[in-house]
Amino acid sequence: MVNEPGKYPATDALITETPGVYLSILTADCSPVMIWSNEKPVIAAVHSGWQGSELNILGQTLQMVMDSFQVSPASLSIVIGPGLSQEHFEVGPEFEQKFQGVYLQKNSQNRHSNFNNNQFLLDTAVSTGVLKEQIEILPYCSFRDEHLFYSHRRDRGVTGRMMSVIGIKR
Repeated sequence: MVNEPGKYPATDALITETPGVYLSILTADCSPVMIWSNEKPVIAAVHSGWQGSELNILGQTLQMVMDSFQVSPASLSIVIGPGLSQEHFEVGPEFEQKFQGVYLQKNSQNRHSNFNNNQFLLDTAVSTGVLKEQIEILPYCSFRDEHLFYSHRRDRGVTGRMMSVIGIKR
């Protein structure tokens, strides 16, 4: 929970109900997830690449928002992205142990797959009760849309970061 401005290093999810406190997430291929309630003034920002998704950071954050602030999942709205699209999210065979096959598209040229992190995040939100029509996945890809975004993969680790911000007006 964030009650005042500041830096929160090594944190992949932030939640606040404090007007005037803006939450930000830095990404360069991972998906930023912005969450707000239409019921009460509460917001959250989540940073979720494959590791965050494997640890269910979004599901845990949504549950904490609902439990701590007594908001219904139907009152929540979510925006996901921009991050890596499935087309550019190549992963190794070990991912078959981490994620269900529906999120992995086999690559016919090698033993790798392409991971659909955004679909995983959408399904995670829906499984907690968030209405699908209140979730938007932005159509951009941090790797493909190089004129718009930084990409850790595309630029081989030598790149900037994008900032996604959400806040409650005073």
